[in-house]
Amino acid sequence: MDNPDFLIVGGGSAGATLASLLSEDPATRVLLVEAGDDTPPDAIPVDVADTFPSSSLNLGYFWPSLQAVRSPGQPPRPFPQARIMGGGSSVMGLWALRGLPSDFDSWAAAGAEGWGWSDVVTRYRRLERDVDRDPTQAKGGGGSYPIMRVPADEWPAFVTAIERAAAARGLGYVADINESAADGFFPMPLSQDAERASSARCYLTDAVRRRSNLAILPRTRVTGLRLDGNRVEGATAERAGEIRQLTAGEVILSAGAIHSPAMLLRAGIGPANELKRLGIASVADRAGVGRNLQNHPYLHFALTLPRGKRLAPHLRRFAIAGIRTSSGLAGCPAGDLLLFTIGRVSPRSYGPDLAMVGAALYSPFSRGAVTLASPDIDVPPRIDFGMLQDPRDPPRLIKAARLAESLLLDAAVAGAYAEAFLLPPVMSLHQFNRPGVAGSLLALAAKAVLNAPAPLRRTTVGGLIRPGRWFASRDRRLSLSDGELLGAAAPMAHPAGTCAIGRSDDPRAVVDSACRVFGVRNLRVVDASIMPQLPSANTNLPTLMVAHRAADLIRSRA
Repeated sequence: MDNPDFLIVGGGSAGATLASLLSEDPATRVLLVEAGDDTPPDAIPVDVADTFPSSSLNLGYFWPSLQAVRSPGQPPRPFPQARIMGGGSSVMGLWALRGLPSDFDSWAAAGAEGWGWSDVVTRYRRLERDVDRDPTQAKGGGGSYPIMRVPADEWPAFVTAIERAAAARGLGYVADINESAADGFFPMPLSQDAERASSARCYLTDAVRRRSNLAILPRTRVTGLRLDGNRVEGATAERAGEIRQLTAGEVILSAGAIHSPAMLLRAGIGPANELKRLGIASVADRAGVGRNLQNHPYLHFALTLPRGKRLAPHLRRFAIAGIRTSSGLAGCPAGDLLLFTIGRVSPRSYGPDLAMVGAALYSPFSRGAVTLASPDIDVPPRIDFGMLQDPRDPPRLIKAARLAESLLLDAAVAGAYAEAFLLPPVMSLHQFNRPGVAGSLLALAAKAVLNAPAPLRRTTVGGLIRPGRWFASRDRRLSLSDGELLGAAAPMAHPAGTCAIGRSDDPRAVVDSACRVFGVRNLRVVDASIMPQLPSANTNLPTLMVAHRAADLIRSRA
């Protein structure tokens, strides 16, 4: 497609959705470029379609060599960012949380006019097909994105026990957490029906792909923006070793909260002094580009489960239920903590023999940054989360962890598992799964160990998860220090905020309320990077909402 109206860079949660919505108008020509593989309806990989997130274990779906510093003084560690059609929606854990009304009202207060709760909730309801909320939608009503919950009669015994223990602590049952701002125990809304619901599957359908005004270029890496002064004319891209010059009426970056700001910085859009040191001429001096980086810190407890108290082996489930609660600390918002239960840890046969309970801080105050190490496109950007650096954050994460610990030590819950372990700070599923032949051998060994006598099981698992450790069983308990809990924290795969919406006179703002980049013509950003504040939710569903809201704004100004 030559000279489309819109060139969308990135086919992730936002990009694939936006391409579908903008191309609904047959007079609007849209070119979607994705660096990773396509997943067309007749060739969705088995691990992507799986309702257990086994695709998160496939390194081929991620950008290589990307690393992040969690907190100052720590070494960089691998940080996963999807490189596949559907982006994060093709590899994430399938949670479908909206966030709280107060999250989005804070956006509006920060200068994101038209992005308050009353503005965005209509987009959520338009895109969702929630069959538990409205059973008639199972027959085809509602939006494009299916959402369901695991029925209570399928829950492992420890989840049911946690529900009862939470109720005894005043955390009552909330049937639909997305339609409530209350604290409580809730079944986790999941982005799936019979298969994973990715933006690629739900929005780039056969019918959408047949549109003559939509072209899709997979396996195509955009290497830079093409500018004439402060006007963006298109982009340079590389495909199969061939360099292509793409021209468009408008370019929309949907490359995510890491790569969208990095692309702006390489184009000279960002803090002028920093860019000058890298030999990059300034096009628009915007100090906020790459700043305001946010993420949710979390930690995990692992549970070995006795036979008869596990998820049924044939069920491809991951998240089962959660608890939203409030820290109650001064100056902190309500609903700032989240606990969650995981019913299986691997797609392999031993997966249901082990479970997890997680604790997370869902309204962090800490901020980090994405900066350039080099203007070279082949050098990954620097990612520094500054995790738990704001003094208000560590006490709240500890509070969430202590609540999870107290629930696990409750007599009713302790009877539903064999041992409890504090896990080290690694992305959750990567602690239990390895690829290839080594992974197959490990799976056989794991099945044997998890069903071995308790002393062998405890010793072996404890040795494998160091610096994590065993701390509880039905008849014994060891104390966990605050330092151990904080040391177990890791960032989720929820980066946001690095190209934040705001007012033009706010140096931290990067885009206006219509997602247009300040100081540059014909350029927008539409993805999780534009969120001024990280929602109290996993970012996939909010990012889909962002794409819907942005599409409305773009079409209204066409």
